[in-house]
Amino acid sequence: MTKLDRWIGISVFIVGVYMILETLTMNYMILMDDPGPVLLPRVVGGALALCGVGLFISGLKVKDKPVEDLPKKKEQEKKMYVILGSLILYAMHFRLLGYMLSTFIFLVATMLYLSKKNTIRHFIQVGVASLGITFLIYWIFTEFLDVILPGGFIG
Repeated sequence: MTKLDRWIGISVFIVGVYMILETLTMNYMILMDDPGPVLLPRVVGGALALCGVGLFISGLKVKDKPVEDLPKKKEQEKKMYVILGSLILYAMHFRLLGYMLSTFIFLVATMLYLSKKNTIRHFIQVGVASLGITFLIYWIFTEFLDVILPGGFIG
């Protein structure tokens, strides 16, 4: 942990508190036991605030270390940027390809990119896991949450 991590912890805490405060100003129809649309932002804001405090405290415990330019750090940064780029591509093609196809492709691509195995068995495992995750999330959103996900050009 470095000084930068402490600042990131403070920033995350501020964003979490801001989310909670914004939910206090939202107008919505109040029903008996229905928490309304403010529940999720409050939960996420609270989680962000707690994570920010945790990051700040853990940054205080560890002394600053000199930043070394290690090849492993460069490799990790490269992976981070590739995943960020693939996430942006996923978001850009979400409506065109639909939820099922775009999510399956994204999961397979990121799992294969992050793994070090290159066997046929591993490819099959990644494909099955990605397919299962995609269908499970689709089922939860459509059956329990009544959320319509984009079908894309295939339906």
